[in-house]
Amino acid sequence: MPYGELYYIELYNTDIRIVFRSREQLQGTKVIMAEKLSRTQKDSIIQNEKGILSRHGRGFHFSSDFAQKNLYYVSWSDEYVCDSTYSVDREFLNCYLLMNVMEGRMTLRTGEKTCTVNESQMILLDLRHPHFYKANTTIRVQQYMLDGNALPAYYRLLTERNGNVFHKDSRLQFLLSSLYQETMAAFPNDHTISMIITSMLCSLTGSLHLVDQDPVRQAKYYMNDHYMESITLEDIAASVSLSKYYFCRLFEKKTGIAPWEFLIRTRIRNAMQMLAHSQASVEDIAASCGYSSTAHFIRSFKEYAGVTPGFFRRHFTDVEMDVMFHQKL
Repeated sequence: MPYGELYYIELYNTDIRIVFRSREQLQGTKVIMAEKLSRTQKDSIIQNEKGILSRHGRGFHFSSDFAQKNLYYVSWSDEYVCDSTYSVDREFLNCYLLMNVMEGRMTLRTGEKTCTVNESQMILLDLRHPHFYKANTTIRVQQYMLDGNALPAYYRLLTERNGNVFHKDSRLQFLLSSLYQETMAAFPNDHTISMIITSMLCSLTGSLHLVDQDPVRQAKYYMNDHYMESITLEDIAASVSLSKYYFCRLFEKKTGIAPWEFLIRTRIRNAMQMLAHSQASVEDIAASCGYSSTAHFIRSFKEYAGVTPGFFRRHFTDVEMDVMFHQKL
């Protein structure tokens, strides 16, 4: 360890202090590093809860001061397999919880509202208010305790209309997978984690289109949800109950581009994310983005990104380049 050997861990009622002492000062009292996890209750994370059959994850994350002041960040991540005796009844924890239900069914209670959550859904909770959740069956879940300056405002925007449970479309499933991979990396990148959470919040905000009657906006949501399939212009127009010709004129009038152009850009943006944040082959990425031909995918990618998929993967996997290419498209 760059700061010396881990010497001990102190537990308090409201926080945890991890203390390192230098190799030269192991018999002394000089502390050279102390990192505090804000208001983490002793029995809310540390203690083994009843019903957990196995857990696989990083646990605590030590985000930089910069991340905690300016970005979205994760303070805890884990994947649990639990039986039906698993439950959490908590009064307060000073963070937000993102829970990805991957298998099984759960019951969630917040305030006076109780609902059932299944594997096609995810949960977003403000843990500073009383909450209860339990497994109804054997479950597999991924949990992320997170925070960030804009998260309270996003939370209000999302939950006031949708509640605490959200459907996971293909975009959200991809982002959840990306978040898990990054938090499990040997050296998680604060900026990449923040970028993924930002994208997730934007996608969740987009899910509020359930009450949106704008056919162009609805068509965009449809293409974002189905870009990996072999959809046609007829399919897209039918999703908003318009004829193909009227829909194409309306879409281009409102956006300045044809719907097919929007679909291609959506596919290329998602291909960029997969190239930057997964080890999938170019062939698999092409198929996952709705291309039946790898050669067609490579031509399309080069036309819109200016480089081949292989070149992009080798040279443009950092956050700044990812953002630049998103802006270009």
